[in-house]
Amino acid sequence: MGISTFLGVETALRGILAQQRAIDTAGHNIANASTVGYSRQRADFATTTPMDDTPSGLLGTGVDVVQYQRLRDSFIDIQLRAQTMRKGSAQAQQDGLNQVELSLNEPSDTGVSSLLSKYWASWQSLANAPESLATRQALVQSAASLANGLNTLASQFSTVLAQTTQQQGITLAQVNSIGTQIASLTGAIKSAQLAGAQPNDLLDKRDVLIDQLSELGNVSVSTTAGSPGTLGAIDVSIGGTLLVSDTTASTLALPLASLTSGKLAGLQSVLTTIGTASTGYIGKLNQLAAALAAKTNTQHALGTDLAGATGGAFFTVTAGNEAATIAVAPALLASPSLIAASLNGQAGNSGNALAIADLQGTAVIGGATIDTAYSQLVTQIGSDSQQAQQSLSNASSLVDALTNRRQSVSGVSLDEEMATLVRYQRGFQASARALSAMDEMIDQLVNRTGRVGL
Repeated sequence: MGISTFLGVETALRGILAQQRAIDTAGHNIANASTVGYSRQRADFATTTPMDDTPSGLLGTGVDVVQYQRLRDSFIDIQLRAQTMRKGSAQAQQDGLNQVELSLNEPSDTGVSSLLSKYWASWQSLANAPESLATRQALVQSAASLANGLNTLASQFSTVLAQTTQQQGITLAQVNSIGTQIASLTGAIKSAQLAGAQPNDLLDKRDVLIDQLSELGNVSVSTTAGSPGTLGAIDVSIGGTLLVSDTTASTLALPLASLTSGKLAGLQSVLTTIGTASTGYIGKLNQLAAALAAKTNTQHALGTDLAGATGGAFFTVTAGNEAATIAVAPALLASPSLIAASLNGQAGNSGNALAIADLQGTAVIGGATIDTAYSQLVTQIGSDSQQAQQSLSNASSLVDALTNRRQSVSGVSLDEEMATLVRYQRGFQASARALSAMDEMIDQLVNRTGRVGL
């Protein structure tokens, strides 16, 4: 086969076009250096099909761009998302438990611990002056302050529960919204890939959404299989429940099948930690309030007031919601003389007041005193909050480290791109120079070669 006169022009032109595309790719990288989730792209070159120059052999015909490769390490993506799930869970737990810890307001003069001390001290003061109406009024006030402190603390715990439940709903709505966006992007990605294109920017956008989803729950991603035309399609599950299958998104509702990490799992952990009837913070606070009311009321009923009448209930309380409802009996608020301080029926006796004061040192809740039980609750809340903070710190460090690793692979280095631009510019100039040389040769051949014999 003969060689065309214009083969060199074609070869040089291919070089110019290839270098131009590479320069455009570098420019695209530079423009997106600060774009969240953008993966650096590279124009991959390959030689074009050679020409059979019989009998000399194969003659090269130049270069072409075969693909625009997205530089991404899927293994780093998997690691980063796994740590992001842990971070999302720890962040939610830390936020919720921090609110609980702040509501304790311990140690302080207005904390329940201080109010308990004042309450017991008021009974001791009444034992020293059982007939003093002023001392009785002080006892009623300290008891009312303690009851109000327990009411307030229970209310704040309940507020955290309500806010956490609301946050669950908001987070689930985010999950469903992200699922819809992933399904839509998958449709666009499939269309592009089936047409032979490489939709790198669309893939970046979908990966950003999957990263966001991993903050909200334990996510798994797999390639859709079993149906025709699945190029570029994926299945995405969260909490063990399928969210996206190919281009179809589901609308999820709580509870999810297997929620182990992410924000939703952290929020659920907060709800369990605070609200469980027996072992949760509210449950333990209710146990404390119930024991305080029951023991005080039982002992108070054994004494008599200033008029010699048998003591009635000192505290009122609603079963199952003791901390939020405990209050000093209205009759005592109206008339402190009804406090049954006497144990022998005489107005000047203080035996019953001493007996109630001694309850401070009596084990009434699982072998612990009321004061100790409250201290244990405060310690547990502080420990849980500190553990959540430590988990968040560890997860954040790992996420930062893996993010840096991802950036080392996929991130745009402006210095590197500038060096790449110079390299491709030189290639462009060289190809252009070759084209000029070929043009001069053809011009010489066509316009300057004289006719024979003239």
